[in-house]
Amino acid sequence: MSIKQQAVIRQLSSDDVDIFRRIRLEALLEEPLSFASVYDDWAHLSDDEWRHHLDHPVFVAFVDGRPVGMMGVKFQRPSRFSHRATIIGVYVQKGQRGSGMATQLLGHIIQHAKDHAVLQLELSVNAENSAAVRFYQRHGFLEVGRIPDGFRGHNMEADEVIMVLRLNR
Repeated sequence: MSIKQQAVIRQLSSDDVDIFRRIRLEALLEEPLSFASVYDDWAHLSDDEWRHHLDHPVFVAFVDGRPVGMMGVKFQRPSRFSHRATIIGVYVQKGQRGSGMATQLLGHIIQHAKDHAVLQLELSVNAENSAAVRFYQRHGFLEVGRIPDGFRGHNMEADEVIMVLRLNR
């Protein structure tokens, strides 16, 4: 993907279960240390369960009609937390990294959050994923805490880094 070429990014609907399933399972297989869930948590879900996960907005990047990246956002429901949302399910295929796709996806998430009166985006990331931590820092996220051994599995333990971005009003 050239620097001038941009991916087509769109929010998935409940009709896009097959697209979501394909990119989510790929992400869990390709980057097992990047997610709280594991492949087996998702592999055998019914279509209705997949649709339920799309109750939270999920944006997918497409190149030549193929899904190559995704990013979701989960809005907080209690009224005292309604100004907050959490970024979830971030993935970009290895061949697309460094192309600006993650920045494009994040831009869509930020705009969607602002459109829904969100003032603060939050996320957690594996402390061992230094590229992801640097990406979020470059986009204004600040580390506000760590959960020791927050990520466990695959014969490893890693801290969970909690990061926050305050959005302009």
